[in-house]
Amino acid sequence: MKTNTKHVLLPLSICLFLVAAGAAEENKPAKPYRVIFNCDGHAVAKDAEGDLNQWIENLFGPLENSHVDVLFWCDGAGGNTANYDSQVLERTGVRSGQPRTYIDKWIDQGNDPPKVVAREARKRKLDVFYSFRINDIHDSFIPDEMPTFKVEHPEWMIGEQNYGGVTSFKSALNFAVPEVRELKFRVVEELFQKYDFDGLEIDFLRSSPYFLPGTESKNAHFLTELLQRVRQHLNKRGKERGRPIRLAVRVNESLRSCRLDGYDVPTWIDKGLVDIVTLGSGVMDIELREFKKLAGPKGIHVYPCLYGWPSKYSPISAELASGLALNYHAQGADGIYLFNWFPHTKNNSEDTGTYMARLMKQIGDPDTLRTAQERLMFPADRGRPQRAYQYNWLHCVLPAALPDGKPVETAMRVFEEFGGSTKLTLQLQVENLQDDDEVLVTLNGKAVKGLQRYGSNRLAASIKPTQLLTGINRAALQLVKRSDKSAEPRTVTALELHVDRR
Repeated sequence: MKTNTKHVLLPLSICLFLVAAGAAEENKPAKPYRVIFNCDGHAVAKDAEGDLNQWIENLFGPLENSHVDVLFWCDGAGGNTANYDSQVLERTGVRSGQPRTYIDKWIDQGNDPPKVVAREARKRKLDVFYSFRINDIHDSFIPDEMPTFKVEHPEWMIGEQNYGGVTSFKSALNFAVPEVRELKFRVVEELFQKYDFDGLEIDFLRSSPYFLPGTESKNAHFLTELLQRVRQHLNKRGKERGRPIRLAVRVNESLRSCRLDGYDVPTWIDKGLVDIVTLGSGVMDIELREFKKLAGPKGIHVYPCLYGWPSKYSPISAELASGLALNYHAQGADGIYLFNWFPHTKNNSEDTGTYMARLMKQIGDPDTLRTAQERLMFPADRGRPQRAYQYNWLHCVLPAALPDGKPVETAMRVFEEFGGSTKLTLQLQVENLQDDDEVLVTLNGKAVKGLQRYGSNRLAASIKPTQLLTGINRAALQLVKRSDKSAEPRTVTALELHVDRR
């Protein structure tokens, strides 16, 4: 029997072409996004009060006609238990006897949340990533999120350790333990076997530390190897689906702080392990340019995070979010990343729906933002390192007690330029400020004149645009006369530039 060689070779050639096309697509840089919206999952579901359609509206309604091009969806459980139908992680609340019954009901009705989210995103032509909080520590203080595996394996956890004066949460996992890395990989493996996400975000800022104090550098390769394994798995799944599955990571705001935590970001970029790098978790002074220098030539996109709570601006105001976004755009950000934003309007337990939804229609484009926002704020970074962010805020000075002698030196980043008609006000917040205290403020080496009391603990003065530099503005703060009425420290908690262009 003769074989029709022509007909055998034709399908083979098509197969080879498809394989080559798939490889080319895999190596193609990820598309840029104007705004990445990270949804933490819990509040939008809780506020829906068990109504599936209301949950869908809470999640997707504010994204319509906005600058949001992609949804990074966290299931709201924290990555140690599951608010979806998992065979790897137990359902949230099972161990504690406090189940989230509305999630159970939806799953029983055939509405497994990740399937619903992927389906609804497709309807709206939105890309959708699963956001995996790979080391979340909310189970240190939220009992229903504490998984059985941590109870049975306390040796997998780091516990309360000292990191340069900052104490870790007791339930942080030690990623030097092989079983920990294996479990986390199996979560990823299951997610992309069962659900049709366009990508995965590994959120390393939920939360550090990943290793015992002093071992971060020698153990950094464990995180790199885990990322390599995840990347290979996503590539495999992408080939099966006929389109690439992208990988994003959220890390600290500077390369130095990443290194201290054991995140070898330069290697991740050099090896092509990631497609997207997002930066920061409440820090406002983000070192965008050093990441862009590494990532840009590789076609990897970099997004700074807008988030207020850790820096004590909670919820982040429209003026502050707008000022920071303009700063980041000016420094070359590929877009803006929104974290812990709650823009839904019905039963919004955070009471932030209206103005956040409005901002999401502006914040991805600096020209739109300038036109829409007449008021802006540019602050000196503040907040200091916290328990879940040991090595963030490396350049942060505030809060700080005002000395009688040598001044406190800090900085404000202002990358916008202002005309002479713009009203600029410098404000200083000082706790325990007395009426007859005298405070001296210099900005870029020149004294700020006309400081007046503004409320119980603020000083304010008008300044001219010519007193500002485009970029980093250096400020020195000094108590030149201390009132005898109080021996308590005068603590500076904020230095802000308020802009009114009306």
